[in-house]
Amino acid sequence: MTKRYNDQIDVEWAEPGPGLRQPSAFSWRGRRYVVGGLLKYWREAGEWWDPQRARDRECFRVEAEGGVYDLTYDLTFDRLTASGVSGPTGAPGPTGAKAWRLARVWD
Repeated sequence: MTKRYNDQIDVEWAEPGPGLRQPSAFSWRGRRYVVGGLLKYWREAGEWWDPQRARDRECFRVEAEGGVYDLTYDLTFDRLTASGVSGPTGAPGPTGAKAWRLARVWD
C-alpha cells in the first residue's frame, strides 16, 4: 500500500564512494528518519516547453527507520526549485533545502 505526499523535508548526506552522494537521513514532521538503504535512483525530466511544468527531479527510493516500523520512502530533489543549486549527484547544500520533498510512503 502507498500514500502520496508533497511535504518539504530536510535531508542529510552520506558519501559511500568517490563522487557518489545519497541521503543518509531526513527529517519529516518533526521526526528524524535514518536511511538504511538506497533501493532505487532515477531522474524525471520536466516538460521543457512549458515553464510552469519544467521540473527536473532527482528521485531516491530509500528504506528508513524512525517510527514504529521500517518503511520505504520516495524522496525528490527539484532542481528548478533549488534555483541554481546542483543536485544530489553534484553538491547540494543548505540553500537547496526547500527543493527536497517527501513524495510517497510505501508500507
